[in-house]
Amino acid sequence: MHHKDKFTWIAMIVGLAINGHGEQALAMFSNMIEASVTPDEITYIGISCACTHAGMVDKGTSFFTSMTIQHGIKPNVTNYGCIVDLIGRAGHLEEALVVILNMPIKSNSMCL
Repeated sequence: MHHKDKFTWIAMIVGLAINGHGEQALAMFSNMIEASVTPDEITYIGISCACTHAGMVDKGTSFFTSMTIQHGIKPNVTNYGCIVDLIGRAGHLEEALVVILNMPIKSNSMCL
């Protein structure tokens, strides 16, 4: 493929993530950034999915933080649902509850 737009990158990241290739998904994200393609909230859903499937809690929470700090993206309820899933699957249920209770947006069934 000669031209990779944001949607091409996201498809690759999510495809790798849901098939258990978390490290490769994160490498693809790095390549995306190096190619000067700006991520969006959907990109970060793929990153959270990659970290969840690979058990990379610290990396996942770090990426969630960088979403706002580095890229100025306001997390939506789905992004919060993904981070709650990541933390909860790692057995940190109290921490996941704290995230839900402190979300600046109204939670829905995605987070519960």
